[in-house]
Amino acid sequence: MTAIASGGVSLVGIPQNNFRLTCFLATGIVAADVGKPVALDTSANNTVKLAGSGDVIIGNLKTVVTGTTEGINYGTVEFKGGLTWNFTGTVVVGDQVVGSATAGSVKAGANPRSLVVAVNGTTADVVFI
Repeated sequence: MTAIASGGVSLVGIPQNNFRLTCFLATGIVAADVGKPVALDTSANNTVKLAGSGDVIIGNLKTVVTGTTEGINYGTVEFKGGLTWNFTGTVVVGDQVVGSATAGSVKAGANPRSLVVAVNGTTADVVFI
């Protein structure tokens, strides 16, 4: 395929502001976790956790706020868009992804909201609808 002079086509990075919502964060999530896939934490209402092995990913962590006075941790989750995540195992274009046993990574698995559109070494570009 001939390359485009501007560097090519990417489906990652276009903000989807209408699909960013505030959620409570599970214990242990810190600012270093921004950009990682998250799953619903069923132990509390309106709460997300880092996606673990086989967890259905619901979005991408965009911000983390630690409420030192209130003791409430919350953040912004992007529920739709083009995202880049590290992966484990074998992931190919056309796969769907779920949480991996490696924190902050994904692996191939059944999640109809996700579609891998590019694989670049150890990262996958995933369109999340």
